[in-house]
Amino acid sequence: MAYIAYSTPKNNGAVYATVVESIREGSKVKQQRIENLGRVIDSENGIFKNRKLGVFRYTLEEGFQDADNPELYSSLPAQEKLILDFGDSFVLSQYIRTLPFFQAYSDIMPHQKDTFFSLLFYRILTDKKAYCYADTWWSGNYVRILYPGAGLQSQRVSDFLAAIGEEEVQRRFFNGYLSSLYGDCKKTAGILIDSTGLGNASKMSITRLNNHNGDINMEIRLIYVIDRSNGMPVYFRYCPGNIADVSTLCTTMAELSQYGVSIDYAIVDAGYFSEDNVKELYKNKIHFVTRLAPNRKIYKQAAANELGDILSSKYAIRYGNRLVYLKKAEIDVYGHTGYAYIGVDMDSRSQQFRRAMFHAIDDNLSPDETDARIAKPGTFMILSSDDMETKEILPLYYTRQQVEQVFDIGKNNADLLPLRIQSEDTFRGHLMLTFLATAVFQKLQRDILSRRKKGDRTNPEGAFMKLRNQKCKVYERNVIPQEPVKEINEIYKLLSIKLPISLARNQM
Repeated sequence: MAYIAYSTPKNNGAVYATVVESIREGSKVKQQRIENLGRVIDSENGIFKNRKLGVFRYTLEEGFQDADNPELYSSLPAQEKLILDFGDSFVLSQYIRTLPFFQAYSDIMPHQKDTFFSLLFYRILTDKKAYCYADTWWSGNYVRILYPGAGLQSQRVSDFLAAIGEEEVQRRFFNGYLSSLYGDCKKTAGILIDSTGLGNASKMSITRLNNHNGDINMEIRLIYVIDRSNGMPVYFRYCPGNIADVSTLCTTMAELSQYGVSIDYAIVDAGYFSEDNVKELYKNKIHFVTRLAPNRKIYKQAAANELGDILSSKYAIRYGNRLVYLKKAEIDVYGHTGYAYIGVDMDSRSQQFRRAMFHAIDDNLSPDETDARIAKPGTFMILSSDDMETKEILPLYYTRQQVEQVFDIGKNNADLLPLRIQSEDTFRGHLMLTFLATAVFQKLQRDILSRRKKGDRTNPEGAFMKLRNQKCKVYERNVIPQEPVKEINEIYKLLSIKLPISLARNQM
């Protein structure tokens, strides 16, 4: 029994056909090749092409025949090679070229540009499995047409990560990147600084045991600096997991100064508060806002003096849907004038009050001891170098949520965790690639939020999932996008991206 077998050689994409006959020998069936038909031009009409016969027609029933109007097939500019996921990588490639820091990205690894952008797209567009799946994803996505020279085999990816993680490469990048954000003069910036633990079980020297509020993990500490005006990642660095946040602030600011970025405002979490850090901020005339932990002497003194009448209606303010009582007090901060903003969050207080009262009763506390204990739930304190109205301090401090959002993007949309890397060289490259992907994703997220209409819930992650469903047909010299459905068209319009009928491969 004869039949036509089709095959697609790896890294080619064209479809080839062979006439094969099944021959039974006893209990076994063997496949015997009879005729090599060559490349498939039109499988439905049995049109093929090879060097010996040119364009011809072949069917099992009628055998070889001349093709009707063979010149039509011979003059075709291309033969269909394959169908790929298209919309997600096309939109990202168009969008990323509009970014002010695109040139800094292009210059980062000029001799491995295809590998770099392929891995960057992989981090942004997929659900980010391990790097070993990057080659599989690339082979089925339009990104292989955009960046055909990518080397995504496991060892080559490891070598690439080690290369992009080199200190010289990162310094060159940040010079270009920060110039794109702030101009060549590197103007002053208001920043948010925070850190997160990267839990892992690797044997890298920087993996250390960390105790964070009683949660003990083997981890590496990652520090991000964010521009407080636009939420864009500015800089990153890392340190061993057992290094306390409090000791990293001055070093982080010192490294930023080497790139010509001077800081005029810093918003930091409670873990960064220390006498040395505060004095350094005052010395460099850097305005700051930070939360104070309840165990701090400054907190205890201010609370003792100010909490007595704080639940008076004159201190009540509305912050969104939260009722907060907040008052301000001028205090001494290690020889400098500062301002403590003491508050009670009533939502938090109501959740904690009952539990605190039950504990006081169970512990047989006296009325005075009980009153002292139930006065604490829901209280907080924010310290600032500036004298401002109480209603201004909460919106200012809670811009810190931008840091949490950036960390969420890094962990959920750029595959910051879990770490599967065993050498510090490749680890540095992984952090670098994650930072680059996070910056693009954060910018896209803010652009979408600013452009979408009321009631529109479009977000980058959902948009890319929809766009992936738009395919393209790839030919030798052209790419033909398939017609987009309405919801995909809306994404194109939202991002002001025009979809062409055809794309020339040699122009990409």
